Amino acid sequence: MDMRDDTTMKEAIFLGPTSVKPGVPSFGKKMMHWLTICGITGVIIFYITQSLTQEPGLSFFVSALASVSIVGSIWSHWIATTRHEQRVAFIDAYQFPARVKERVGWHYPHLSDDQLSLIMQGLRQYLQFCNTSIRETVSMPSRAVDIAWHEFILFTRDYNQFCERGIGRFLHHLPAGGTVSPGMIEDGLRKAWLLACEWEGIDQKSPCRLPFLFAIDAALNIPDGFPHSLDNDYATKGGTACGGGGCGGCGGGC
Repeated sequence: MDMRDDTTMKEAIFLGPTSVKPGVPSFGKKMMHWLTICGITGVIIFYITQSLTQEPGLSFFVSALASVSIVGSIWSHWIATTRHEQRVAFIDAYQFPARVKERVGWHYPHLSDDQLSLIMQGLRQYLQFCNTSIRETVSMPSRAVDIAWHEFILFTRDYNQFCERGIGRFLHHLPAGGTVSPGMIEDGLRKAWLLACEWEGIDQKSPCRLPFLFAIDAALNIPDGFPHSLDNDYATKGGTACGGGGCGGCGGGC
């Protein structure tokens, strides 16, 4: 690892992953956007139908029917978006069981309480990625955060309740080497990279630094941590950077 990579990783760890997020358009802006599309589509359909049939009444009926269908689609999209935003807010505000961080500390006794808190922030960010990706696999870029995820799962009641409210389904953990193929891991790592870069405003193909989840293991000197370099092809191929047991993806796809 060259000095540039090492410095980048050390600096990246000071960036709070939950403080830098892609902007979310307001409800009003989204509705205006969709209503504009609906109106334009209705007018286009009206004139096309009229030119083909020369019957204004039929043209109006077809246009109205198409507009109703579009409005229905908009409503369905709004419901899904609202649920997603509610889950994002829930994950942001969720308080992990205190003993999860304590148990992570058993694995890494060299870390301070603040450094353990960074790992828990990483877990929160990763779970946000799983929520955002719907049912696509998101590989785990960090050994330390993966350990935190393992420990959280052990609190079965809390974890199940979290999944129901924060993800909308039970989020399984499938470790690499089991039923997860290398191709799935690579695709999942690409998804994790794209989401992490978008989250932190980093150029996905020409990054100036590593995203938080990709930098944390090296920054905290995690034994057997997953190594990542700025010189990678994650944005296009997914790469094969995860070492050891590999990156465990979200079972069944996130």
